[in-house]
Amino acid sequence: MMKSKFYEDLSKEELLGTYLDGFYPQIFKDSPFKVERIWNNRMQHQGIDLLLKKDTKCFYVDEKAQLDYLNISLPTFAFEISYLKRTHWRVGWLVDATKVTQIYFLITNICLLEKDDLSAGLSNIKIIGVYRSKLLALLKSRGVTQQRIISIEKNIRNNNMSGRVSIPELDRKKEGVFYYSKTNKKEQPINLVLKLSFLLEQNVGKVLFEL
Repeated sequence: MMKSKFYEDLSKEELLGTYLDGFYPQIFKDSPFKVERIWNNRMQHQGIDLLLKKDTKCFYVDEKAQLDYLNISLPTFAFEISYLKRTHWRVGWLVDATKVTQIYFLITNICLLEKDDLSAGLSNIKIIGVYRSKLLALLKSRGVTQQRIISIEKNIRNNNMSGRVSIPELDRKKEGVFYYSKTNKKEQPINLVLKLSFLLEQNVGKVLFEL
């Protein structure tokens, strides 16, 4: 029986957050922006982990970390389209209209000083900033509108597909694919898995920090 890793992942997120809070002053030391972590559950559910503040400006930031892939440097990042919660379908954070996220901080290349112990510290980490509006605009320019995304998602679930699913709008080797984790995750998420190099080349993403 597949087990949900929700509470295990939550504790990892909290620990990773303490490391990230140590990196942010270094990242923004030559910038007028200040970072404030959000602990309010309501705001977190809206897709706000951090406030990036400058004078009267404020950007809503959601941290997304590859905690399922510690000690691995992946060339891709998974953007959630849908998942199941107690067998009930839920919309994923990329296309969730209730989210107010403006910027994603993609936390990748998370390598540990001790293989299985996140509390022992990090040897490597990379943070890539991605503007949500620019990402959605890039996808739309390729014909991957939000309506198209939902249509693809329904087709994948209704036709009992599994694993990697290519679409004609994106180059599967250089840009991205859909991925249905039907058998290996209890939540059975469907993600849009995009190449990080694709996001960087299209100026949708920018490397903010690398350890």
